[in-house]
Amino acid sequence: MCGVLAYFFPLEVFILAFAILGPLHYLTEINWLNTNNYFTKHGNKTWLLIGLATSVFIIVPRLYFEFFGRNNTDLVTQLFLKLRYWSNGATFISLTLAFGLQLIKKRRDWYILIALSLFAAYFLNQFETYTVIVGVFIPTIIHVYVFTLLFMLYGARKNKSNAGYISVALAITIPILFTLVHVDTSNYQFDDFFKSALTDNRLDSIPVFLSKFLGLSDGTSFLFYEDLELRLMMFISFIYLYHYLNWFSKTTTIFWHKSLTLKRSLFIAVFWLFLLFLFYLDFKIGFLAALFLSFLHVILEFPLNVISIKSLFQKQ
Repeated sequence: MCGVLAYFFPLEVFILAFAILGPLHYLTEINWLNTNNYFTKHGNKTWLLIGLATSVFIIVPRLYFEFFGRNNTDLVTQLFLKLRYWSNGATFISLTLAFGLQLIKKRRDWYILIALSLFAAYFLNQFETYTVIVGVFIPTIIHVYVFTLLFMLYGARKNKSNAGYISVALAITIPILFTLVHVDTSNYQFDDFFKSALTDNRLDSIPVFLSKFLGLSDGTSFLFYEDLELRLMMFISFIYLYHYLNWFSKTTTIFWHKSLTLKRSLFIAVFWLFLLFLFYLDFKIGFLAALFLSFLHVILEFPLNVISIKSLFQKQ
C-alpha cells in the first residue's frame, strides 16, 4: 500500500505523512523510549538532556534565520551563523556518545571518546560529504529507512521471525522497483500548496542532495516533473510513510502502546492536535515545531540504533 500511494502521489504522501503522522509518531515513540530508559544504563534523564540540548542547538539557529536574521549582519546574526555551522557537530557527537553508552565502561575511555569526537567534529566539518551525511541524511533517510531496516532485522533475528525477514525484504525491494517501473511524467500535476510546502521549508534538499550524493545529477535544484525527481520523491514518500505506519503497527511486537497511561495518552493527544492546528494556521510554524520533535526523537533513538547494529554482529 505504501509503495502504491508513493507511486501515484509522490509529493502529497510525503507532505501529509510528515505533517499528520509524523508528530504522533514522535510523541508516542519518545514516551516509549522514556519508559525503556532510552535503552541506556546511565539514567533516562542523562540521555534526555543530551537529546534536548542537541535538538535545541540545531533548531534555534533555524528559527532565528526563518523569522529574524535573513538580512541582518549584526553580531547576533554572526553568532547564530556559527551555531548553525556547528549544528552538524552536535548530531555527530550525540551519535558517538550513543555508541559509547553501549560499548564503554571505564571513565578514562569516556574522556578519550569525548575528546576524539570533538576533534573529529571539528576536523570533518570542512568536508561536504560529512555535512550532507550528518546534516541531511542521518535525521532523514538514514533514520527513516536505514535504521528502520536495522531495527526490523534486529527484531526478526531476535524473535526468529520469518515474517519479519519478509518485511525487511519487501522494504528493500519496493524502492528498487521505483527505479524499474514506467513513469509517465505527464500524469503528475501537483497543487501549489504541496510544492510550496516542499520548497519553502527546504524539504526539497533531501532529493537534491540524494541525487547529487548518488551521482545522478549536479544537485543544484529540484524540478518537480522530471523523471529523476519523481522517482526520488516516490522513494522518499515511501520510506516516510512506511516508517510511520511500521511504528504504529508494532503494538504486537514491542508493545509501545502499553507504556501509555491515561494521563500520557491525553497529553499526547492534545499536543498532537495542537501541532495539527499549527500546521493549519501556518504550515511553516507547524513544520518548525514538528521538526524540533523530529530531531529530538532521532537523537533519543540513537542508543537503540546502536543496539540494533551491535546485535547484528553478535552470535545468536
